[in-house]
Amino acid sequence: MTYKINVQRHKPRKKTGTDEIYLSNKENNINDDQPTKLDAWSYAVKEESNGQGILIIDVGNLTERIVDHVIKSGMLDEIQQLSIRISYGDPLSGIEYLSALKHLRKLFEAGFRIYWSRQEWSGILWKNKKRTSCVYLDMVYKVCKGLLESTGPIKEYSIKQNSADLGHLRIPEDKELSKLNAKARYALYIRYLTSTQIHCKEVIRLGHITDGGWNFCHDKPYRPSFPCFAYSFGINWDFSFDDAVVETYGCDVHSFDPSMNQGDFRRANHIWFHNLGISNTTSRKGKWNVSSLKDILKHLNHTSRRVDILKIDVEKMEWESFPNMIQTGALRNTRQLLVEFHSRATSFQQLRTLRAIYIEGFRIFWYHRNPAKNSLVQGTFVEHTSCYEVYFVRV
Repeated sequence: MTYKINVQRHKPRKKTGTDEIYLSNKENNINDDQPTKLDAWSYAVKEESNGQGILIIDVGNLTERIVDHVIKSGMLDEIQQLSIRISYGDPLSGIEYLSALKHLRKLFEAGFRIYWSRQEWSGILWKNKKRTSCVYLDMVYKVCKGLLESTGPIKEYSIKQNSADLGHLRIPEDKELSKLNAKARYALYIRYLTSTQIHCKEVIRLGHITDGGWNFCHDKPYRPSFPCFAYSFGINWDFSFDDAVVETYGCDVHSFDPSMNQGDFRRANHIWFHNLGISNTTSRKGKWNVSSLKDILKHLNHTSRRVDILKIDVEKMEWESFPNMIQTGALRNTRQLLVEFHSRATSFQQLRTLRAIYIEGFRIFWYHRNPAKNSLVQGTFVEHTSCYEVYFVRV
């Protein structure tokens, strides 16, 4: 599929000695010498647009002014998708939430709905790793404008109806998988992990914004109810997620990591640490003790307990652990599954594992690309990563 899009880039700035904002065309990182007033720019956009435009606003400390103008000028009538880098405030105090919320309310009233968000790691406050001075928000207009034109008004089609018609991406059966070469397998793997299968209205971050924190579906059908229970595999001395689960939901949390050279201990009233890793069998792996999930549940007398949260970040050990979890029924009481998948190449068995997780009843509601430089892989259009955090709920 080929997309033909007319892309225009503009750089806003204040005119010296005034409060007026001008915009310059920006081609190949070179600004032109004929800046346009903000009012004239928005008028031109409305005149040239077909109602299906994409507007991206990433303008630093002018964000609040530009967003305010876009709302008041009527530009939104010509926009289908809107992406904003919310950077109100400053790096010391974080986002000025009141100003941001006022604009978000107006955007909602104008028909735009948030479908994705990302907290910016580079904007994290040094005194509070749970706050940032920058958040990326991606929105789409609540109906698809101009999909079909007739002699009358432009027809509009509900996003909900379209998504219901199209369904979501699934891993095919082995007969079809066997036809895929290595490149096609990897492409399918990336597409699958970055395709949501169910909508969670309230996704919250538990723990640090950076590594160590994890997203969670807080919608009423999926959020834990007291008394709740969680397993957290892969700690590396960062208990921020485990602590946040206790603070938010009052869960009992069992943390596991054999790489910390730390014996078993009770870390807090609701947190127990185990010097143990997860695998497909109970054994020694090098200098570490590992065990299958089924055996861990049995050893800790948790076999019959509902596992509200199962978090797994175990540096590729997930691939050998999951088939055993599914075959032994160890996942049958798990409600939310949070996993970091590690891979630079994709095998048939890995795709079968993802398919088995789907068949087990888990659906992806969110994903996150690990932005660490040593994990990035350049794709055709976007950068991929060798580490994807993928978030599932059981349906």
